[in-house]
Amino acid sequence: MISNFFSTLFFLLSFAFTLAQSNNAIIDSLMSQDNITFYQNIEYGKNERNKLDIIIPKSNSKTPLVIYLHGGGYKGGKKEHTYRKNNIGRISEILNNKIAFATINYSFLNNEDGLISSLNDAKLALQFLKYNHNKFNLDKNRVVIWGVSSGANSVLWLGLSDDMADLKSENKVLRESTRVQGIVSINGAHSFNSQNWKKMINMSDKIFDFMIKRFLKYPGMDVDKWLVNYKLKKYQDAIDYFDFMDSSDPPMLVANYGDMVPKSISSFNHHPIHAKYLKQRADSLSIENYVFAPKLGIESKDINGILDFILKQLTD
Repeated sequence: MISNFFSTLFFLLSFAFTLAQSNNAIIDSLMSQDNITFYQNIEYGKNERNKLDIIIPKSNSKTPLVIYLHGGGYKGGKKEHTYRKNNIGRISEILNNKIAFATINYSFLNNEDGLISSLNDAKLALQFLKYNHNKFNLDKNRVVIWGVSSGANSVLWLGLSDDMADLKSENKVLRESTRVQGIVSINGAHSFNSQNWKKMINMSDKIFDFMIKRFLKYPGMDVDKWLVNYKLKKYQDAIDYFDFMDSSDPPMLVANYGDMVPKSISSFNHHPIHAKYLKQRADSLSIENYVFAPKLGIESKDINGILDFILKQLTD
């Protein structure tokens, strides 16, 4: 038993080391290319996790921008995960089409405001890049935001909110518009509203609260406090992007590939029905949408995946 434990531990540590080495090799390869400029760990805010990378293709004209948000359940993940082997081909194609690519770290779940800081970090990163559009040679009026899992929830919140520019702010960054030209949501939820989640699979209050407790189990979190706060109208109104949706919202690509029978809060977040509900809502509001939920038989025929959608929104 002890021998098996140490064998498994050695395998996991070796895998983690190999993955880190692979990511580093990919980053080194990107940095060595002479047709791009690669900035790493730029601070866009005051929180220790307020850092971003941006890769800018050489261009005589200002370049559109894609901003990527990693997953991790608002309790883990980092921007370096963006450079994994299964994603690097898309990034390369984006750059080859003279589109800049940024990826950000953001705050995690916390006991003071739950998810508000995480969501506001996505907003701040967008505004920071728009404000610095001349420095980075960006066309700030052509931006697509792309997120996976919790990152997908954040881009839905950001992209479906009304413009959050604060024109009276002393901070010039915060005066920038938060409107974007496209949203890519991969394995995100259709809503942050607890009642909407329970209705989705006819879940009882008891089971739902159990799942939320699992989600809230994180260092520094007062679980009992947030079981109450999460359901408060003021908090729900601030975070539930499903209710934000209106006909002025940008085009969306939504894809959910989760299990039909959720085994965890994570797989529940990835459930294909989320994509179905977002499509129904978008259709009712005449929002352009491309939705993929193969386990429900929903697959858009009008677009050929993420890259095709990005190019459709950002290139002439």
